[in-house]
Amino acid sequence: MFGFYMNVIKRFYVRIFKFIISKLQKSFETKRLGTEYGGWSLIDFKELNNKTIISAGCGEDISFDIEFLNLYGGKIILVDPTPRSIKHLEQVFNSVGNKKTKDYVDGGNQKIESYDLENIQTEQLIIKNYALFKEDGITVKFFPPKNPEHVSHSISNWQKGETDSNKSIEVETITVKKIMEDQKIDELELIKLDIEGAENQVLPNLIKNKIFPNQILVEFDELHTNNILSYTKALFIIFRLLLNDYILIKTYKFPDMLFVKKSLLS
Repeated sequence: MFGFYMNVIKRFYVRIFKFIISKLQKSFETKRLGTEYGGWSLIDFKELNNKTIISAGCGEDISFDIEFLNLYGGKIILVDPTPRSIKHLEQVFNSVGNKKTKDYVDGGNQKIESYDLENIQTEQLIIKNYALFKEDGITVKFFPPKNPEHVSHSISNWQKGETDSNKSIEVETITVKKIMEDQKIDELELIKLDIEGAENQVLPNLIKNKIFPNQILVEFDELHTNNILSYTKALFIIFRLLLNDYILIKTYKFPDMLFVKKSLLS
């Protein structure tokens, strides 16, 4: 009986959360790049042209990143320490210059031939085999997804995957601040965070270090559960971003969210 009432409370809390988000969201015209699975929405500002952006959490679908480069040029720093993702990124890197010969497939495992790499240069792809986090240079456990067919590992293990040492891997962490210093980026135009729960660490760290990208594309992965604590953490971070002059832009794919600096929309 206790479990029944807890589930009722959780569902009610989730409904309240989504109601609050719906009231906070503002409607602006957005552009979606990439597949249904790996795509993201952004606002099509001319300021994106020829800029270096950070894309953390790549998996085996970087359709967003490749379409971004074809549209805006510049460079993308691809951050992901997962072995399958590293292999996928290296295959893309080695296929630069090739034409697109296949359509995208459903799901998150894209064929290299589905990317339009004809006009991409190798120097536009910067691969970082690290886990994005709030601290640099520490070794953390990276837990596998519950479904072994999926690729994305996580520090928080929100999917409750195997904790056996033979299943988890150890990876080194890096911060956004460190990446920006290494790449000599003074102001970050856009960051994409699909980092399986670590956004709850990375976003507060950005605010702490006064790093305010003009656009933040983030999936609050733990919102795929009905965990009240996860929803509370996300709501706290969302309000902190709003208090730092961001606007939450309405997009259709929950729990993907788009935050844009207010000054760009005025």
